[in-house]
Amino acid sequence: MDTTEDSFVLEAEPGTDIWKKPPTTDVWNAPISRISSGLLKKFQAARVTFWGPWTERYDQAGLLLVLKHSTSPDPAKWIKTGLEFYNEAPHLSTVACDRWADWSILPLTGADAQKGLTLEVVRESDEHGKSAWVYHLVLDDQGQVKEKRPLREICWIFADEDENDGEAWVLDVSPLVARPEKNAKDALKVDFTEFKVEWLP
Repeated sequence: MDTTEDSFVLEAEPGTDIWKKPPTTDVWNAPISRISSGLLKKFQAARVTFWGPWTERYDQAGLLLVLKHSTSPDPAKWIKTGLEFYNEAPHLSTVACDRWADWSILPLTGADAQKGLTLEVVRESDEHGKSAWVYHLVLDDQGQVKEKRPLREICWIFADEDENDGEAWVLDVSPLVARPEKNAKDALKVDFTEFKVEWLP
């Protein structure tokens, strides 16, 4: 059931985003494709490597994880993580949306456009419970992980995964591209060199 794809290009037209901010902002128009879907309870990890020509404020790419309840086709909760262009510079970015979205960013230093940026979301557990960890993976010239930098722990994602014997919640995982700037002249085109999702059988 694992999903692996290499070397593809995704593009997003101006005015596209996924974002939710009170009292009324609720945007869901980014192009979504290459979805890997399974029961939330069986999700193990997702990884993506990409790079693009970031020029507009909030240009973004990375991973999108969408939780849906079996009784509704609409996204109930979601997480997006990757790169976002803000204050004229690329930042490592994670947004987690339970009821409303929040956003955390960290300056991206030492980026190599040839190697791209690699992010991973992994199921983990400790003595306090289970969560999803977001990591920035620094790769060597052979593509092996030489450093794993923790960016964010998201604790609510697996809270209800056992509902209805694990059948209630479905997770859709996909690569993400968006260009929120409505006045941009062209689409944002992002090169992906890896998209991988791991599920339990």
